[in-house]
Amino acid sequence: MNRKTLLFVAVLAALGAGSALAATQAGDAQKPARASLDKNADGAIDKAEAAAHPRLAERFADLDKNGDGRLTADERPQHKGMRGHGRHGGSRHGDGFRKLDTDGDGKVSRAEAAAQPRFAERFDTMDANRDGVIDRADREARGKQRRDEWFAKADADKDGKLTRVEIDQADVQRRAEFQQRMQARMDERFATADKNKDGRLSRDEVKDNSRLAGRFDALDSNKDGVLSREELAAGKPSRR
Repeated sequence: MNRKTLLFVAVLAALGAGSALAATQAGDAQKPARASLDKNADGAIDKAEAAAHPRLAERFADLDKNGDGRLTADERPQHKGMRGHGRHGGSRHGDGFRKLDTDGDGKVSRAEAAAQPRFAERFDTMDANRDGVIDRADREARGKQRRDEWFAKADADKDGKLTRVEIDQADVQRRAEFQQRMQARMDERFATADKNKDGRLSRDEVKDNSRLAGRFDALDSNKDGVLSREELAAGKPSRR
């Protein structure tokens, strides 16, 4: 092979590598996230597409920050947020599980759960297969149960399919139920803090609550030195 031939082969190889790299980059740029859900490959997931993933559909309205009815890449949960870090789920919950799992067998027994009262209180509910321990099988079973319950509740005509109307109605219902739970929780906390039961919170009554104490003056809109339920509601961060 003469020098001209070698040079020609080298140029072809360089061009081939450049084309392959360009094709790979173009493919990566155009690849839609979560292709299994993005049926029309437009790079976003709409409500109809999200219906195939009940957990995502349930959170659709909260994730859709601009309210355009589509979840773009920056609005969708990242994999580490959806699936967590490591074997036992999200980092915070996984760390708590590992801390309770003192013998490191990947399971939390009733005796181990006793170290965390709130966990122990929910033990029977979380032990989905009733084998006396909490492990990955229980978490997966509970997750499937919650998804099935959400789907069944959203499927108004019980045809085994979710239409856009049914998803919208389920979202409205979910938001209403969430607001009711939040209101009940706020009422309970307010009643606990209201030591003299006068329906208002003084600066002294919230001194142990760092968040309220730090925002007291800003929340006290009428500057009467106490916080009413209305003032607390008005100062609560809004949710989309």
